[in-house]
Amino acid sequence: MMNDRSSSRGGNAANYVDPKAVSAALTTTLELAARAVDFSMAILHILDDENQYVLAAHGVRGLTGTVTPRQNTTCREVVDTGRPLVIADATNSTINESLLDPLRKAGLRTYVGVPLFSREHTAIGTLCLTDTEVRELDVDDLTLLQKYARVLEEQLELQRDREVTAGVYPLDEIITGLQRGEIRPYFQAIVDPRTRRMHGYEALCRWMHPTDGLLPPSRFLPAVRDTDIMLDIDLSVMRTAMTVMAGSSDTVVHVNVDGAHLIRPARLHLLLDAVAEGALPAERLCLELVESATLDDTEAIEAISALRALGTHIVIDDVGRGWSSLSRMITWPIDGFKIDASLTAGLGTDVVDHLLSGLISHASANNLSVIAEGIETPEQVTSLIALHCPLAQGYHFQVPQPYPIALRAGDVTERI
Repeated sequence: MMNDRSSSRGGNAANYVDPKAVSAALTTTLELAARAVDFSMAILHILDDENQYVLAAHGVRGLTGTVTPRQNTTCREVVDTGRPLVIADATNSTINESLLDPLRKAGLRTYVGVPLFSREHTAIGTLCLTDTEVRELDVDDLTLLQKYARVLEEQLELQRDREVTAGVYPLDEIITGLQRGEIRPYFQAIVDPRTRRMHGYEALCRWMHPTDGLLPPSRFLPAVRDTDIMLDIDLSVMRTAMTVMAGSSDTVVHVNVDGAHLIRPARLHLLLDAVAEGALPAERLCLELVESATLDDTEAIEAISALRALGTHIVIDDVGRGWSSLSRMITWPIDGFKIDASLTAGLGTDVVDHLLSGLISHASANNLSVIAEGIETPEQVTSLIALHCPLAQGYHFQVPQPYPIALRAGDVTERI
């Protein structure tokens, strides 16, 4: 491993420090890591030659986005050596005082730092766990944290590769496209990964741009996310999907809905009306709540209850990326959840399989549906079957289509 202090390392670290491009999946992984070893705080640090950046944090408020001079950190030792560092008790340790001082000033006693490596095999940050109480950590615990570090590395690489395209299209052009019917649903099958038996479809938002061709939502939805146009698009896609599916059998259609609609009374009223007046019985509609701004739990629960009273099903989308608090999976009156592709990308690794096994067991024990997203390879399917995951979707099973196309048993499509 390259862990020398160099411009190469500093340059590599710069690829990961954009706070606008950070996935909430990182916070989820930190929370799970902290719970696994009974620590109160877990932090993802990125270090370059000058500073330490907090990219994500669990268990401490207001820390994400803060910057500290590198020489004033404990994690610099982990990055410099490329090896884990464990400090059992910062108030009673004989290691370098400059490494203990940041912990003592913060009132912290136990520290564990595990290095994170870039694709260039350079140490660029740490999975850092701390606690104000003395915590015991054995070899198995440290091995488990190293596995969590590998998951974080995979998530960071996915984020690094994600194309940042918000703002490519002006708002007026998006509105015109919606009015012309260019923004519409494309349908992707949701299946039993073992038998390929159809469960339903997800209606995915797509824009057939008159000059640029078929565009995924990442190319235009970020520009409208904080406007009422987001509701217009959600309702248009939902109404079209319900109309298309009305003449089919009893298949369920899943539609994405921005979570912000739940806590804005005017938007919620329009959403309730659209569900009640749709061409499809509400019992055959499943609304997938998509990541949004921080929601008030009381308002969200009331809104979800109102939607479910109409007969529609509610699932939390992107578990592992958005709405990272696991408590909402317990307290919200939902019918199920979907596991995000950022987690299913790690299927076949011990740590991810362990995490998904827990989620699937939770769903089974509480009569919740669970769907694994982003399935693209036969190896992922094999892992899902071994984990007894009941439902899945992804390019391995079907490329999104302009109309719902049923799969036959054994059908597999290649990604295009």
